[in-house]
Amino acid sequence: MSLSKPEQLFQDELSCPICLQLFSEPVLLPCGHNFCVSCIEGVIEQESGRGRHACPECRSEYRGRAALQRSFKLCNIVEGYKASQGSCDSGVLCDMCLENPLQAVKTCLKCEISLCTQHLKRHMDKKNFKSHTLVDPTADLSAMKCPLHDEALKYYCTDDQSSICVSCTVEGKHRNHSVKSFKTAQAELRAMLESQVKDITVKLRSTELLLQEGEERKAADHAEHTQLKQKAVGLLDHMVELVNSYRAQVIELIDTEQSLSEESLQGSMRQVAEQQELLKATQLQAQSVLAEQDEVVFVLKIQSIQSQTADATDKPLTELTAKPLDKQKVCRALNKEFRGTFGRVQSDLLQLFLSPLTFDPNTVHCNLLLSEDLRTVTYTATAQPYPEHPERFTEYEQVMCTQGFSSGEHSWEIETGECDWGVGVCYKSMKTKDKHYVSAVGYNEDSWGLQWYKRELSAYHDGKNNLHTATKPEKVKMCLNYEKGIISFYNSGDKPVHLHTFNTTFKDLVYPVVWIINPAPKAWITVKM
Repeated sequence: MSLSKPEQLFQDELSCPICLQLFSEPVLLPCGHNFCVSCIEGVIEQESGRGRHACPECRSEYRGRAALQRSFKLCNIVEGYKASQGSCDSGVLCDMCLENPLQAVKTCLKCEISLCTQHLKRHMDKKNFKSHTLVDPTADLSAMKCPLHDEALKYYCTDDQSSICVSCTVEGKHRNHSVKSFKTAQAELRAMLESQVKDITVKLRSTELLLQEGEERKAADHAEHTQLKQKAVGLLDHMVELVNSYRAQVIELIDTEQSLSEESLQGSMRQVAEQQELLKATQLQAQSVLAEQDEVVFVLKIQSIQSQTADATDKPLTELTAKPLDKQKVCRALNKEFRGTFGRVQSDLLQLFLSPLTFDPNTVHCNLLLSEDLRTVTYTATAQPYPEHPERFTEYEQVMCTQGFSSGEHSWEIETGECDWGVGVCYKSMKTKDKHYVSAVGYNEDSWGLQWYKRELSAYHDGKNNLHTATKPEKVKMCLNYEKGIISFYNSGDKPVHLHTFNTTFKDLVYPVVWIINPAPKAWITVKM
């Protein structure tokens, strides 16, 4: 039976927001929202591990089952609504009314007739009719009868999960099956369905939470991507500024070298011009002597210019020379000014897209094993056949991270097993093979480290200890501020505690580095960013 719009709205108001069915034993929350008792108990059970409960409608918090109140008034309204719906126009009329038939309230499967309230009473007053099966009014009796025996359906076959008649229990495929009356089957099936509805309700709530989590993650991802985009564009703009600045510097360097070259060439050209004037004058004097006819005078004149003409003929011409462009000078300037700064900006740009901190296989000591995700290193007594590499540690069981930092603020955590350890940062140039150079983190001028050794916590730089304490950190948190030259260590337990801070001026990229000091079966270190 279709409902009018007002009736549909009324039914919606009497429906549970969780199962979307008419309220069943409705209960009231402190916030004023109503739910089926089974539906809200399913939600409470699901939220039991969270320590708090929130209304599925408005998210107001309440004190679990203790806050539920039976809504008697709403229960009566729902029951009245159900009763009114049962007496409403079902579309089936009483077959016993001769004139102006009334609406049927029940259909007798045995008699195959539909009866109004008055005729139903008469029907039930007859002793022979008391065993007849009555159902809600229906005009189609075929669905209520066995298709094989054309008898009323009275039993439920649990083996085939189908409705059967009396004859089906005596003959046919259901003869030896387990059958139950509709009343018994209804109770069992109702209990099963109610259990399934509870499961569905819980899953529906889970989908709501997942969708909520998805929206939150979507918003977080959007914010992260926006921030990443802004940082990347900022670094790229800085690169453009650097390129433009160094473009002007390179042009200036080349122009300076060109000026020096032109000055050098101009100087040699002036010398050639001077020689040219001297040769012209000597040439005129010689021609004048050659024109003399008197023998004595000729001899006297040639003697006076003989040394001048000899110099003119014997002295070689000045070669044109120009100072070549000092390309090495330009390269040195680029390496010093451009490559260093530009390289750091480029490294910062790459850092934006790198994965969390991972250990560098090219630096790991041969007695250390790396996990598949390259975030955990474990001691092994068996030397591993790692290929030779100039950056590989050979004296101490250490390994650097692949990622280095040349600007900005960064932080990461270190977890350790049952072993003595050292953690810190170092330059890539920290020596690893020089026998006269201590390459352990903190024991040279190129590294800063915190170490737990022989039940004492120390902080080392250039071999000097700046900390003495017997408190072992649960986990170590490291914070780096490159521009300010700050490296801080914290005990990152439930309440973070500051351990030590180094202050310096960084000259190059710094890389996280860890050190397993004493070999032990449970010696491992994990880095997390």
